[in-house]
Amino acid sequence: MKNFRTFFYFMAAMLSLGIGAAVAADMDLATAKRAGLIGEKTDGLVAATLPNPSPDIMSLVHRTNKGRLAVYRDLATKQSIPVNEVQKIAAKKIFNQAESGEFLMIDGQWKQK
Repeated sequence: MKNFRTFFYFMAAMLSLGIGAAVAADMDLATAKRAGLIGEKTDGLVAATLPNPSPDIMSLVHRTNKGRLAVYRDLATKQSIPVNEVQKIAAKKIFNQAESGEFLMIDGQWKQK
């Protein structure tokens, strides 16, 4: 992609505004991640890390993913690239910014950073 660097910086800014604002507004996600109840996946979405999560955790996962997918779709449309490519780039950024102890899905397994 000719303008990949521009796109990457644009996406980083959008993710910081879109996802960062959602996390700041809903500290439950940050708390759930620190507690190891929710982790980050390689598609830029989150999931419960334990079997049989509570309805509250599942609700948080669904709300978070719904918001993230809206941001990803918007970016994909603006950049004329597939949504899954946006998700891959976002996941890399999220993984790099994850705090020590947070769970990340790596090779199909939950691992702590």
